[in-house]
Amino acid sequence: VAQVFHQHTIRDSRSSLGVGSTCTPGMGQIWANPCTETSLKAKLVCHMGDRRTLDNSDTVDHVPKYLLKCNQGHGMKGHVVREVFAACSAVTSCWECATDCGREVSCYRCKPCGVVYCNDCSRKKLGLPRQTDGGGVHLEVMPGDIFMAGPDKFGIHHVILCRSEWQEVDPEVYACLTDLEPGTHLLACETIESTQGSVGDDTWWYPATTYFCRNPRDGSALLFADLKSESREISQAMEPVPTKVLLHPLRGHDDEDTFNDEAFEETVWELAKSSKKYGKFTAVRSVVSGLLEEEVIHASKYQTEQEKDDLMTKIRKTWQKRPICASVAVQCWQRYLEKISDSDIEAADEILKYMPQWCHKSTPSSLVKDLTQHGWVISDSFNADPRADGELVVSTRSWHHWLGRCKFTLVQ
Repeated sequence: VAQVFHQHTIRDSRSSLGVGSTCTPGMGQIWANPCTETSLKAKLVCHMGDRRTLDNSDTVDHVPKYLLKCNQGHGMKGHVVREVFAACSAVTSCWECATDCGREVSCYRCKPCGVVYCNDCSRKKLGLPRQTDGGGVHLEVMPGDIFMAGPDKFGIHHVILCRSEWQEVDPEVYACLTDLEPGTHLLACETIESTQGSVGDDTWWYPATTYFCRNPRDGSALLFADLKSESREISQAMEPVPTKVLLHPLRGHDDEDTFNDEAFEETVWELAKSSKKYGKFTAVRSVVSGLLEEEVIHASKYQTEQEKDDLMTKIRKTWQKRPICASVAVQCWQRYLEKISDSDIEAADEILKYMPQWCHKSTPSSLVKDLTQHGWVISDSFNADPRADGELVVSTRSWHHWLGRCKFTLVQ
């Protein structure tokens, strides 16, 4: 099983290409959006709701806006193929449009009723833009979003944590990439991940600028290449990898739901400096924990202040375990929520709201299944609706915001 979890999906299928002459950010954008000159961001706004019970029997005070329900009122969970057991996955059809929901795509499922909605219909029911509505405008990402690359032949997705919004692609980078399909858009953002195939210069984790190739017709995206931080070589995938994205819920304008980019980046680098080598045993344990449903932190078990204080002690101990790819996202989010909280009790409450996973037991499929019950949204499409209204608000955040923060120098 450890070999199955070996992250060959992306890293071992890449070749190295030298980057050309020295250049700096802001030299122009090869793949300009045809429909707009400003970037758009889908604002997935969360709000506080009435106290109610979810179908995992955990009673919580925070009810996310983007919680999909079937006609019987059951909370539906996001679904991607389970690791290792891909051969056992049955192909189901969407109850709305009859589209096949196979192992390559995500969907939403209601276990009690057997209802299945494809990702396209799920976005419609959640009030998000449908995949075919996006035209030439891409969905904006934020630091803290989670990319899911895959699955491979064993049903394994590789988790990559996003560290920035989309950035301009330097023409020199574009010139080094080959086999780009005509009409596709190249997107880039800062990321970090844990993999056996690649590590950073002074960390076991792998920080990089990752490049995605987006088809504007249906929004499908492929992980195409990456540029290691402080490196002079681009690693391009011999076979680009299909990629989904988990959008986190802290995207609103309310003080309660704001996201601190700088605090999150500080947290990522603090953890990266003390990171550990990729753990094969952790991978095996995660698969077993997924079968036994032990990867979730159940809020019903931590109601009193003493129980929440004990929970934080347990969570901090799990950060010392060797990671797999899913561990990085869980650990960074939990440490970030602890960092912005005034006490352990508040930190425990925030973790139970947004990232109730044991980082040493989590798997990519369990992340999708559980986080979609806590306001996160899984999307197979990188398209966004240009006719933004209601909760989908246009963002005019300037590229100059990033020019002052990001070092991006390409040396021959």
